[in-house]
Amino acid sequence: MSRREDQIKAMSSEVRMEILRLLRDAKQHFSHQETADPEAFGVCINLIAEKLQLAQPTVSRHIDILKRAGFITVQRYQKWSYCRRDEAALSEYRDWLSETLSIA
Repeated sequence: MSRREDQIKAMSSEVRMEILRLLRDAKQHFSHQETADPEAFGVCINLIAEKLQLAQPTVSRHIDILKRAGFITVQRYQKWSYCRRDEAALSEYRDWLSETLSIA
């Protein structure tokens, strides 16, 4: 699958879109995270699952799709994984989509 196909697939799910929306304002939605600053370091996948009221394995699958698309980065710290949006990748995708769909 190409990077663009991964990106289109990532955007085709309301759950994945909600994850991106939550991560956009990580400090607001996850201020109770004690292990690391949610904006600077990322948000623990377990907290994202809790917020969405979904099982952690389900959220992990969605996170993997977003990661393959390049829209988020994931870093491990001890036994947890933390997610952050990749603003440059999201901006580049938005620009590509706008150019692709523009009417001449």
